Amino acid sequence: MSLLARLRRGRGSGRADARAIHRRLLGIAPRARLLLGGAIAAGVVSAGLLVVQALALAHVVDGAAFRGRGVGELRGALIVLGAAVAGRAATAAATEWLGRRAGAAAMGELRRRVAAHVLSAQTPRVDEARRGELATAAVHGVDALSDYYAKAVPQLALAGAVPPALVAIVLWHDPLVGVLLGLTLPLVVIFMVLVGRESAARIGERRLALGVLGAHFLDVVRGLPTLRAHGRAEAQAATLGQIGERYRAESVAALRVAFLSALVLELLAMVGTAIAAAVVGVQLASGSLGFEAGLVVLLLAPEIYNPLRLAGQRYHAAEDGAQAAQTLLEVMEAPSARVDGSTDTFWLLSDQDVPLLDVAAAELRVVGVRVAGGAGRAPALDGLDVTFAPGTLTALVGASGAGKSTLLRLLARLADPDEGRVECGTRDLRAMPAEQWWREIAWLPQRPALLRGALRGTIALQHPHAVSDEIALALRRAAASEVVEQLGSGLATPVGAGGRGLSGGQAQRLALAGALLSRAPILLLDEPTAHLDPDSAATAAAGIRAAAAGRTAVVATHDPAVMSVCDAVVELRGGRIASAGEVVAV
Repeated sequence: MSLLARLRRGRGSGRADARAIHRRLLGIAPRARLLLGGAIAAGVVSAGLLVVQALALAHVVDGAAFRGRGVGELRGALIVLGAAVAGRAATAAATEWLGRRAGAAAMGELRRRVAAHVLSAQTPRVDEARRGELATAAVHGVDALSDYYAKAVPQLALAGAVPPALVAIVLWHDPLVGVLLGLTLPLVVIFMVLVGRESAARIGERRLALGVLGAHFLDVVRGLPTLRAHGRAEAQAATLGQIGERYRAESVAALRVAFLSALVLELLAMVGTAIAAAVVGVQLASGSLGFEAGLVVLLLAPEIYNPLRLAGQRYHAAEDGAQAAQTLLEVMEAPSARVDGSTDTFWLLSDQDVPLLDVAAAELRVVGVRVAGGAGRAPALDGLDVTFAPGTLTALVGASGAGKSTLLRLLARLADPDEGRVECGTRDLRAMPAEQWWREIAWLPQRPALLRGALRGTIALQHPHAVSDEIALALRRAAASEVVEQLGSGLATPVGAGGRGLSGGQAQRLALAGALLSRAPILLLDEPTAHLDPDSAATAAAGIRAAAAGRTAVVATHDPAVMSVCDAVVELRGGRIASAGEVVAV
């Protein structure tokens, strides 16, 4: 199945309707709802001040031009007019500010929930075809929610409340014009609904195209060394260009709909205002309408359509943010795993609710574990049973795809098995909060990333209170001392995004130093010497042996130097223990 088809299938399955998505977005953060309420209230106050401004201005112009009143007589009206203008400026700023704060609160809460859900061990694996789409939605898409909360939601609420109220005020001053303006409002609303449906479809296609682009780009970046080695980099560049062209076309189509809607809304507003002006002019000429009332009507007529015009313009921001949030909400709606036979959500318990466990003295056991391979592939682990004794260093060996990394992820509780149990002592790991278990382990993934910041803080991430001598020892054990010496500012060198660039081997050694620095009783390392030269690998192997003393350590490796320092070797083959589960001592 093609990437596009898989994305379409992922986007189409179990999707709630648009109104349900908007309701969920408004319910993400209670604080955001309060701020939105304040933004809408400020907008209503601004509309009220608009009426006051129109009445005061009409009174001043009528008094000065036709009634011969001086500034002294009109002082009160002028003060009211100035206060109304200043008040409108203040409430407009308050509406924008409160909306932005609401957007920031909701965006932060949504990103927090998505990160917690994706990183939790109860979350099913994200389909490869959707990872790029998910990353795009979590960054670019969530940013679009800023305009959703700051502009779209308050304006949509004001579009429903302000125009009818202004029509009622116009109706009070001039019934004929009020009726005519009231008849044009449904036409504007009907057109907004029709354009909104087309706009939602276009934005959905644009979001889909962006997801395809993100997913393919992610795959290309991951496989770039292989592509270059086989001379296929240029072909992938051409493919990315084609996908980018599709995204450009969909973006232009969405903009075309936006421009069309703006044009028609402006046309309807102009026609409605022109009708009001013509009728008022005829009434003024015939003497059936006073100048002050006529001026109030003329001042308010364009403002009746203004909330609708702004709502039409900002509806596109609302749909763009909602489409992005829809992808993230689908991820959070994924079913969570539960402890076999239980009815309680154990991972929501607090630390005080869970009995203490001596992790250092407990066995790690994998019992009847099965992990599906996905997309029709063979299981990554299939009925696996293995025990890791406390205080031992065990090597996991086997061909690529044998299940070593999957087993380490289960032990680290970065995933839960589809069947079977992973136990520490007598307790299933799913019977304790994931955060509590993560405090008991030191983890080194196969492709470690150095977080942005000073190198010292990155290395000490798993042992924040480490002193300089402990850091130096960890660097020596990981064969990383010379890497730090080569950096201009040593441990103060900024690394990560925007910092000093490091080779794969350098990053590997520094990340290994951080894992060896940890004092956690369980040490889990995935290919710690994969990118190291033989001499550095031998030094790192000895360092791993020294750091693992008294700890339960499991290392996935192909390196004979690492295997030689281990207490036991477990060979995996096809997701099972080779030799009927026999553990061979070294």
